[in-house]
Amino acid sequence: MDRPALIEDERSLRSACERLAARPILACDLETTGLDPHRDTVLLIQLGDGRLQVAVDARKVTDLSPLRQVLERPGLTVFHNAQFDLKFLKGLGLEVRRPQDTMLLEILLAGGRRVGARTLKASCDRRVGVSLDKAERATFVGFEGTLTESQIAYAIDDVIATWHLFLAQVPEIERAGMREVARIEGAAVDAFAELEWRGIYLDRAAWEAVLAEAETARDAARKKLERALLPVVGGDLFGNVHVNYESEEALREVFERLGYPDLPNLTRATLSRLDHPVAAALLEYRKHQQVLSRYGEGFLSHIHPVTGRVHARFRQIGASTGRASCEAPNLQNIQSGDAFRRAFCAPPGRKIVTADYAGAELRIIAEMSGDPVFLETFERGGDLHAIVASQIFHTEVSKTVRPELRARAKAINFGLAYGMGAGGLAAETGLPRAEAERLLETYFRTYPRIRAFFEDLAQTGLERGYAVTLAGRRLYLEESDDPQRRAHLERVAKNMPIQGSSADIVKLAMARATRRMREEGLDAFIVNTVHDELVFEVSEGDAARAAEVLEAEMVAAGQAFLHRVPTVVDVHVGDHWAK
Repeated sequence: MDRPALIEDERSLRSACERLAARPILACDLETTGLDPHRDTVLLIQLGDGRLQVAVDARKVTDLSPLRQVLERPGLTVFHNAQFDLKFLKGLGLEVRRPQDTMLLEILLAGGRRVGARTLKASCDRRVGVSLDKAERATFVGFEGTLTESQIAYAIDDVIATWHLFLAQVPEIERAGMREVARIEGAAVDAFAELEWRGIYLDRAAWEAVLAEAETARDAARKKLERALLPVVGGDLFGNVHVNYESEEALREVFERLGYPDLPNLTRATLSRLDHPVAAALLEYRKHQQVLSRYGEGFLSHIHPVTGRVHARFRQIGASTGRASCEAPNLQNIQSGDAFRRAFCAPPGRKIVTADYAGAELRIIAEMSGDPVFLETFERGGDLHAIVASQIFHTEVSKTVRPELRARAKAINFGLAYGMGAGGLAAETGLPRAEAERLLETYFRTYPRIRAFFEDLAQTGLERGYAVTLAGRRLYLEESDDPQRRAHLERVAKNMPIQGSSADIVKLAMARATRRMREEGLDAFIVNTVHDELVFEVSEGDAARAAEVLEAEMVAAGQAFLHRVPTVVDVHVGDHWAK
């Protein structure tokens, strides 16, 4: 192994980059003064392949452009927790052509099993048998002085460890048949880093206006609830009602007085079945109160003081299905049609392009099951919910004819992707459980191919010990003799391949669209992803082309896995985040 080199001038950097650019696989790591790419500083950029290691002092080397020769080469550049490093590199004007992430690979290999932490230290302890001393890491926080030998050695050790970890992971990924999903996750990590680094613009005044409307609606709902409760619980000298609406015990006492002593719970599904004005008023009050709890003034604290934008944190593999999750704040929790979405808008001179897959999970079910009705309906662009309703209810159904029957069929269709049973259908539709059971049985009798498909998913998943997506993502299922636990595992075995395949497709679309926008030189970048939906911010001049590219790349990502059904993407260009 060549002696590690600390690079402090541009000439040495160019010389090192010429050697590194020929390497097919390199590990890369950064040391920074903190966690915020918009306020903290890059101290060191380390690169190596187990033989040649270099550490670039990013404060002393003022021109880092020679690194493009290395980072944009055709070979892989491997990180551990790539999103972090990629955001700081973007701040330096550097892009990585083919990133890969050993942390994401470790999550893929775990497949939902609790095998320990995903940190570099824990992963190397577990898979390589190398113990890293991380005590030096804290010395970089807020650091401004001259780097010490121990700091440089620590930085080099991290990049060597990342290299060896990757080499240990590759054969395990191959043996598990996860090469394709590993490729997708590696390609998508740049898009996730991009949307975290770019952030999304939030109009504070517009948000506060919607918030004020929500407060007014909440107060009106509370007064309506108090009027309904007054004859039941009485009021004080001023006619005010004193009930803690957040206390289940207090509310149970209210419903006992109303003649409902044995309610199983006080959820929306239960209360919506009660024909009583108090239940209706409580549901309305809760709806508005939940909006305020979710989107209150605290949400605005996430506007970054430097960029003026919201930089949420995305976990690229945030769920066992492979779907991403979001926090601080949760941008995936703002529902379609929600007035708060309009506050996420384009700055002057720019547009928001929103695109989402039409019926993604149902198309995946059609692809995997081969059901002839599903396949034919999607092929000719028909209304699957109406057709299913017509067949199981033996009457004409459309969006305007017997729409309530279409709604029931829709609940079953979408519920399939989440392993919904009779209880869930009853809660979703308000039907008695016995009727929901009969409806499900009629559905599966009408579509035996669908029944056989899901039964096979459950049986095969439990027998081999894992569920798998179209791209090869695995979720391991432990054995259990407990009937309730086994029933849960059967539901997971049924729904994971559907939801997980959808996640695979969306991530591939993110990667493809982000790369294509960059290749075409479009002033466009991703700002959010919500399950089957992608949101880009673009300049007005590039909006039309960006919409075309986004639709084309999303369709291509879908067709990479869906060969028997067409992939349909709905695209909207406007001033606000819309769907």
